[in-house]
Amino acid sequence: MRFQLIRPNRADMKAQYTLLRPAFNQVHEAKFEFDFCCDAVTNRRASMYHLKGKGVSVRFVGVVTNDNDYLILAMTGKGLVTAAPIIIDTVKSQGYRAIKYHTVRQGMKRILQRFGFSVLATTDHDTVMALNLEGC
Repeated sequence: MRFQLIRPNRADMKAQYTLLRPAFNQVHEAKFEFDFCCDAVTNRRASMYHLKGKGVSVRFVGVVTNDNDYLILAMTGKGLVTAAPIIIDTVKSQGYRAIKYHTVRQGMKRILQRFGFSVLATTDHDTVMALNLEGC
């Protein structure tokens, strides 16, 4: 597997954002959330990555919070079950306290629970999942 940092000054950045758009399907205020995510990458407050390998092509955007958590703002692609352990190990190796992820999909919730994520909070619009990396 190979991580590729997608820098915001790439010539094809608009196309990269278009590939990320499906992550916002069914999200409450999807346009606002998508624009927020793209703006965070463009202004280097968040980073966009492409993890690819055999049967895997996952794009995601992550940001480090003030609590030293790694918050995944968006994720889309194929092969998430294969990619998840690699993403978890990579985030853990960077010394972050936890990984957090907001989801509106029950399937994503089930996938994340397989990797040790637990429900941190539930709202009318989404579920916040978290994986504590301290002491693991």
